[in-house]
Amino acid sequence: MTTVESGAYPVSLFDGEDANGVANIVGMLLGQNLENFPSRIKFARKIARPVSIISTDTDSACTIVFGTDEAVVYNDVVGKPAVTVIATVDQILDVSQLPMKAGGLIPVGFFTGRGMTVLGEILKHKLVVKGLLTHTVTALRTIALVSVIEP
Repeated sequence: MTTVESGAYPVSLFDGEDANGVANIVGMLLGQNLENFPSRIKFARKIARPVSIISTDTDSACTIVFGTDEAVVYNDVVGKPAVTVIATVDQILDVSQLPMKAGGLIPVGFFTGRGMTVLGEILKHKLVVKGLLTHTVTALRTIALVSVIEP
């Protein structure tokens, strides 16, 4: 297991050097964001079920499991994720540019130009978020955790 960033809440890649591209990108985003924005750690600890991200253009996936002491990013879909995001790498990076407030509970980023584009992709089913309606808070908190924009 490789740790992406150290600190109060490390993010580890379970498959280490064999981690796929999506796992590496997500692990890096989470690790850097939790290091740069330590206030987000309390929101990470509140996510009780796994979250999966599937990249349609690279045909790879990862699953994030948030624990009380660390987050672990696995290759592929692991367990029964509460939320599954199916998107291209560019769409994932667009989502990481959305500002979120209150740990994702106030999704102000969706009211920006980029946010409207992301919403349009969701409405056209080009970016799919399974569990968005049943696990809305988990979905919004995950967006907040991967967002590189300061709240």
